[in-house]
Amino acid sequence: MKEQKQSVLLEKKQALLHEIRQSTDIFKALADPIRQDILMMFMIAKRMNVAQVVEQSHLSRPAISHHLKILKQAGILDSFKDKTEVYYSLTLDNSVIDQLKAIIRAAEGLSNDPAKAFEEHT
Repeated sequence: MKEQKQSVLLEKKQALLHEIRQSTDIFKALADPIRQDILMMFMIAKRMNVAQVVEQSHLSRPAISHHLKILKQAGILDSFKDKTEVYYSLTLDNSVIDQLKAIIRAAEGLSNDPAKAFEEHT
């Protein structure tokens, strides 16, 4: 019985680790203060092109493009092309939120597991 509980607990730990690893791009994108500032810009403006973001920043166009690319790859921003200009906006689907919720669910499942309490006392 003890080994079975430990096995279930180990599975929950592995599930949490898996969810965290699935979210590495999100965490990397959100960890940078410059990208946090860019996200705040998008909280105010619904959509912007690179030039509009550059106007509100002290960074060069290539630097802003780099940060926008990372945010897009993480699924935080979407982009669409209008003639020759690319516009960015916050992602409207919930993929990033769903991924973060999956981490929280896995962590809650682990912290609420009775076997964890047993593990702490041994």
